[in-house]
Amino acid sequence: MKRNAYFQLIHEKDGIYLQSFPAVDGGLPIQADDVMHYLDSKRFDYADSIAVKMFAEEAAAKEHARMKVSTDPNCLPENESITISLEKRAWMAKIRMYPPSDRGARLTLEDLHNLLEQHNVRYGILEKNLKLMWKAKLYCTDILIAKADFPVQGSHAKIEYHFDAEKTSTPTMLEDGSVDYHALDMIEHVKEGQLLATLIPEIEGTPGKTVSGVAIPPAKVSKKSLKYGKNIHMDEDGLHIYSEVDGDVTLVDDTVFVSNVYEVPADVGPSTGDITYEGSVEIKGNVLSGYKVVAAGNITVNGTVEGAVLESGGRIVLKNGVQGRGKAELTAEGDVITNFIESATVKAGGKVTTEAIMHSQVEAQDEVEVAGKRGMIAGGRVCSTKKISMKVAGSTMGTQTELEVGLDPVLIDRHQSIGKEIEKLSNERDGLLQNIAIMKKRLKAKGSLDEDKIKKLKETGDRINEIVESLETLKEEHENLEQEIQNSSGGGKIVVRDVAYPGVKLTISNVSTYLNTESKYCTFVREGADIRTRGLI
Repeated sequence: MKRNAYFQLIHEKDGIYLQSFPAVDGGLPIQADDVMHYLDSKRFDYADSIAVKMFAEEAAAKEHARMKVSTDPNCLPENESITISLEKRAWMAKIRMYPPSDRGARLTLEDLHNLLEQHNVRYGILEKNLKLMWKAKLYCTDILIAKADFPVQGSHAKIEYHFDAEKTSTPTMLEDGSVDYHALDMIEHVKEGQLLATLIPEIEGTPGKTVSGVAIPPAKVSKKSLKYGKNIHMDEDGLHIYSEVDGDVTLVDDTVFVSNVYEVPADVGPSTGDITYEGSVEIKGNVLSGYKVVAAGNITVNGTVEGAVLESGGRIVLKNGVQGRGKAELTAEGDVITNFIESATVKAGGKVTTEAIMHSQVEAQDEVEVAGKRGMIAGGRVCSTKKISMKVAGSTMGTQTELEVGLDPVLIDRHQSIGKEIEKLSNERDGLLQNIAIMKKRLKAKGSLDEDKIKKLKETGDRINEIVESLETLKEEHENLEQEIQNSSGGGKIVVRDVAYPGVKLTISNVSTYLNTESKYCTFVREGADIRTRGLI
């Protein structure tokens, strides 16, 4: 066992001597300061610091060294002693033991415990170290005799947000290196019932204790709470918040807000990109040409819609109007309400209400009401399942204007769409049949075809079979729709509150006619296979 060199007081006839004992297995040599401290504590003032230093040097040079420290042979013997040192914060304590003089007595373990108590070392005593030091007589050696229990630190409360709290408006970079200002991705969408945030509560720490038995408090932990606005609810445990609506979510000063109305403070254009939103959208400015707004709820535009696309799961309300330049497309599952419609395509699942329709394609599942100062429909085609009402139809210039009621516009559109698809597939089938005929001629002429052409022939045959099956299904649906159109009851009506000019085409159900003269203050209805004029109703 490694042990430090140490010293001991020896009683002789002519006085008291200090004798050194060598270190074992690489232990530390005697330190002059240690010797001086010991002699001072025992009130031996015979030896000075120079003599002690020479003693320490001699002890390091040979096995044993001696130094006389008193001429009084009758000095009382010195018992085994210790020094105890506490770290500044009392997080640990060390003990150093010195041997008794050759006539002195050893300390007991009980003595050691009492001395520790006297030196304010009451907690965390390392009994194993104490017993080892005492039993092995590890003199002039600092032994860790006690150590504190350090506090178990707690953890701060924290909130985990289950959405992108730092949504940016960085545009999408296209493959060619250009920037797509339509896809700015500025809205953080949420669904009804979506988890928005989770609170992980703080955990208080456990206090520790110094070697003196004084509590060591853990670091303070911060508390947090879930802060939120309307359209959000918290669960019973107070640790989770959820959205109550489809909409968008934002985080402002640690408070979560959910709105089902997304407000655009200016125009929809390069600064916003296209907008897709799970709630309603309110636009304070205009919607510029080339941009698109898609909303699950209503769309409200305080300015003008240019050649843009608007798709609403609710209503579309335009405080000004739409000046579409032939490019605007407005589709709403509910009503469309606007000041005017010019050069645009408008489809409404409900009513269309406006003051003027010019050179536009307008369809409404419900009524089309054109009122106000102008109340005019001039140019284009306007369809309604139930009723079209206006002040003026057509113009003195004979602008081509078509008014259709009594048929479901969706039904008509589907009928026309299927007709186009039938024509497209029929043309493809005919072209493939020609290819097969050519390959068969080559086979007849050569007697064989290479592997690639045989494979191509098989693929062409398979595609023709697919087309034939699709055509059968489409033709059946087309015939059913056509029969439904033919059997229409003709319950719609067209109301002119002022004048309808010659050239206007009227269609009620599947019956059509052109106006040859001006018609004023009248209602057009279908009677049998004819369209009749009645008074305002």
